[in-house]
Amino acid sequence: MQLSDQVNQQAAEWVTLMQSVDGSAADRQALSDWLAEHADHEEAYKQTELLWQSLGDLADTAEGRALRKSVEFRSVAARLRALFMAPLVAIKNSISEPRYAMALAVVCLAIGSLILPVANDPVTAYYSTQRGEIETIILADNTEITLGAKSAIRTHISEAERSVELLSGEAFFDVAKDRQKPFFVTVDDVLVEVVGTQFNVQKIQDAVNVAVLEGIVNVFGQGSGDSQSESGPDVVLTAGQKVVKSYDRAFKSVTLVPTSDLGAWRLGRLIYRDIALADVVADAGRYFDGKILLQSEDLADVKVTMTLRTDQVDQLPLMLAQTLPLKVHAVSDNIILLKTL
Repeated sequence: MQLSDQVNQQAAEWVTLMQSVDGSAADRQALSDWLAEHADHEEAYKQTELLWQSLGDLADTAEGRALRKSVEFRSVAARLRALFMAPLVAIKNSISEPRYAMALAVVCLAIGSLILPVANDPVTAYYSTQRGEIETIILADNTEITLGAKSAIRTHISEAERSVELLSGEAFFDVAKDRQKPFFVTVDDVLVEVVGTQFNVQKIQDAVNVAVLEGIVNVFGQGSGDSQSESGPDVVLTAGQKVVKSYDRAFKSVTLVPTSDLGAWRLGRLIYRDIALADVVADAGRYFDGKILLQSEDLADVKVTMTLRTDQVDQLPLMLAQTLPLKVHAVSDNIILLKTL
């Protein structure tokens, strides 16, 4: 799997620090935390560490001495800044032995070859947001993705492929048109195919929602791949249409949705129309610094229609209590229980 240049850069920094004499217990704990953040981090670290180990003995060979003589460390650092677009002052200061400086030069040149894509080999990158955070991402093909709060995606971009995995949360896509290279979005067992359009994809509990603001969107269920495209889409959506699919279930009927609702969260508004309370709580919870719990399944299935700002989410329990037969019980400062009357 092709790892992003940012992850490879960070891996090179960590390996270099761990090989230096200045690595502390705090540094080792920070490394452990970084490795635990995502599987890509561990993979990148392993690859870089293997490169380092294989180059360890090179410094004492004739080839190694020739390489060290021909590569001045400051120029390497400058090249690394250009490659990774990040300062390497901490790394340079941590390397006191020529053997490590030379090895780092070779490791980084090797990593450079890893992060430069081979023809048709997709570059994979991972993006995520924290609770309440919204981020805009622009891909190499000029496709713009707005990532909602507490959401995550993985992108795969090459000369032959444009695809994104929505791992959690919600994203709004403004896809650059390219009839020769369709754009794909996968989430759970749903595959979305477009040529160039604007649409919203939301993963909420076990359901996937796809809604279209502009253009035409093909939606497939039960797996993904060429065989799906050949058999035709399960649902074709146009502007102002929405479809929902729960895991291992058929698509629900296509419904109409006001275009003003689509992607309204990008402007700080959450709009729910005839939505199960459990789904409202789960979705709004991405903007709430705490947890809202429901007492029973009967309460979870209650339908809700409401609008609120993202900066009002902490008031959601009280707003619900004003319109629904329930009461609010504060379990702790950041845990709220909604109970039936």
